[in-house]
Amino acid sequence: MKKFLLAAMALVMTVAASAAESTTYKGKLAIDLSGQGQFDMDEASDASITVTKEDNGTYTFVLNQFSLLIDGDEPTLIGDATISGLAPQEEDGAIVLTANNQEAPVTNGGELAGYIGGKVWITMTANIKGNKLTAQLNDILVNLMGSEIHVQAQFVSSEATGINSVSAGTTSATSRVYDLSGRQLPSMQKGLNIVKTADGKSVKVVK
Repeated sequence: MKKFLLAAMALVMTVAASAAESTTYKGKLAIDLSGQGQFDMDEASDASITVTKEDNGTYTFVLNQFSLLIDGDEPTLIGDATISGLAPQEEDGAIVLTANNQEAPVTNGGELAGYIGGKVWITMTANIKGNKLTAQLNDILVNLMGSEIHVQAQFVSSEATGINSVSAGTTSATSRVYDLSGRQLPSMQKGLNIVKTADGKSVKVVK
């Protein structure tokens, strides 16, 4: 019984360690293509940014459904631009995330995503304090078929949703298998296995 309780505790600790906290900030994004860094927030468009604190202490920053006015009157969808592995700094009670010309893969994009090679490069400083996020995107480099487009943007949040929500982070949403010591296994081994299902239930399986 004691061994089973220790194994159960190890399993809980292993699963908890893989959790990540995500917050989505909704607000306004103003874009400047002149290189002057002048932003008119009255003309800004609705936008959202998702920030995830990973289990290793770093942060992931996602500019959701980034769009750009390239040709014509309607913005062209680029997609979700993701910066990973950001090391946080604390300044005056705020969490500060910085990136310097960091590659940001683009997912969930439109047709344009293929023409830009599925990525952009971002230089930015994001400031998180309480439920507010402000982000100064000093340069979003878009390489469109050999032509470089430099975008500057400013984001100011008006609300945050999903604060401290727990997600699976980098782990799979499918069932996971552990041995009695709480170590995750690639597949079920001979003997007693503890299977953690996608809905959070634990099942003991003997193989």
